[in-house]
Amino acid sequence: MKKRFLMVLAGLAAVFVIGYLAMLFIVSYEPTPDQSDVEEMVHERGLVDFGEVEGAFLLTPRNYGYYDSENIYVVEQYLDKGGDYSNQYAVIEKGTALTDADEPAIEELTAKETFQNDYVDDFQVLSKHRVTVYKNEEKTEEHWFFKVSYKYDGDYSLTFVLPETNIENRFNFFAEGYEQFLQF
Repeated sequence: MKKRFLMVLAGLAAVFVIGYLAMLFIVSYEPTPDQSDVEEMVHERGLVDFGEVEGAFLLTPRNYGYYDSENIYVVEQYLDKGGDYSNQYAVIEKGTALTDADEPAIEELTAKETFQNDYVDDFQVLSKHRVTVYKNEEKTEEHWFFKVSYKYDGDYSLTFVLPETNIENRFNFFAEGYEQFLQF
C-alpha cells in the first residue's frame, strides 16, 4: 500500500512538473521569422537579425526587424503563419538630416501627448526616414517618419514615428534599438 501511494504521489509530481514546464514554454515562446523567408519576401540577401519591434503599420503590433547597411526591414513576427501575415512588410530607409523645413513637423511631434508625460526624459528628434509599406509586392503607403530617442525608466529608447497627432503610427525599437540604430 505504501509503495502504491508513493507511485501515485510521484506520478502527480511528474504531471505537475511537466505541466509547469509546458506552461513556462507557452508563456515565454516568441516566434522568430525565418531569415530566408524574409530575404525572399523583401528581395534582399545578407540581412542581419535585429529582434522584436513594436509597430502600428502591419497586421499586428508584434513585428520583427532585420537590417542591412541601407535599410531596416520590419515584418510580422508571425510570418510563418502565412496568409495576411506573410504578404506585408515595411522598409525604413537610412536617415537624412533635419532641415528648417522640418521644424513645423518637429513641433507637432514634440507636442504629442505620448512624449509629454513625466516618465519620458531627454526627448530628441534625430533624423527623418522614408518608410514604405508593401503588401502583396506592391507599395501601399509611403511616409516620412522621424527618429526620436528618449529616456524611459532609466534606459534610452529609439522610435520611428509620424508627426501627425491624430495618427499613432510608429515603430518602437526600445533600448536595444537605441544601441543598434542611433547612427542609422
